[in-house]
Amino acid sequence: MYFRNNETDFWNWCRHYLRRAKSVIKAYDSINSADYRIKNIKKYKEAKEILEQYEILKCSLSDQQNELLEKSLINNEELKYNFKTFNNLDAIMRNWSRICFPKHKLKLKSIDKVKIGKLIKEQRLDHGMSLKFVAELLHISEATLKSYEMGTRLVRLDVIYQLSQIYNMSIDDLINQFL
Repeated sequence: MYFRNNETDFWNWCRHYLRRAKSVIKAYDSINSADYRIKNIKKYKEAKEILEQYEILKCSLSDQQNELLEKSLINNEELKYNFKTFNNLDAIMRNWSRICFPKHKLKLKSIDKVKIGKLIKEQRLDHGMSLKFVAELLHISEATLKSYEMGTRLVRLDVIYQLSQIYNMSIDDLINQFL
């Protein structure tokens, strides 16, 4: 779960990311399958981080600001706008920004060549396609495709786009699996 330091993602964080984080943690805690836990540990840790940010944010706010956060921002109850509301919203967002985006910690996404390679290989095998067949469709050598799958080379963006077409996935779905 990634978000940016802007007003739109502040609202999304309140209404969607926080709710999603709670459901990820609830599912993770209720399912005892080791395989499920291993596959979802990254999402679980991200969800825990969001809930920790939420708890810190609540502690940094006044009672009135906490009520505004809970009722209007998170539970989406009707918001009555006035001068005080605007000031409180501004203060909540400033605190959220400081908590979620500390100056010493950049929130940049990184690309893991090995993870991308494993996912590309998984997709190819799930679709029952050979290395040679997919390489021919991509107009690249088998060695190049194999180096992508092994994680020794980073996949070019045009190849990712072509793979999304081959595997009949949206490019967003394919890229979201990578990140």
